[in-house]
Amino acid sequence: ITAGIVSSVHRPSAELGLSDKPDMEYVQTDAPITQGNSGGPLVNLDGEVIGINTMTAGPGISFAVPSDFAKEFLKRANKTAKHRGRRRYGIGVSMLTMSPRIAKSLQMRGLLPPGVDRGVLLAIVW
Repeated sequence: ITAGIVSSVHRPSAELGLSDKPDMEYVQTDAPITQGNSGGPLVNLDGEVIGINTMTAGPGISFAVPSDFAKEFLKRANKTAKHRGRRRYGIGVSMLTMSPRIAKSLQMRGLLPPGVDRGVLLAIVW
């Protein structure tokens, strides 16, 4: 579990040196993205998915694909798959609302930064 602040919601790929994706805009956050959570959801405090953790540019600078872009991509991929007679699968998550009790337990085990007492806990990713 990580916590962070979104600092930009329309960061163009060209600014990141990704010229092969000219129309892509990323969500910039200071939430650490690691091997363990890359590809996982970036959620707001209401538990809504706002992006897919994608890459890090250094300490305190990470980027996520906006969820709206991902939704449109999946719609297009699904249409293409149906047209070609194939079926595509996605990723799923099982989430729990993090209570102060759960947060305190995770903090005592060093699994959650101090000061975080609400949000969503991703229990299972499949």
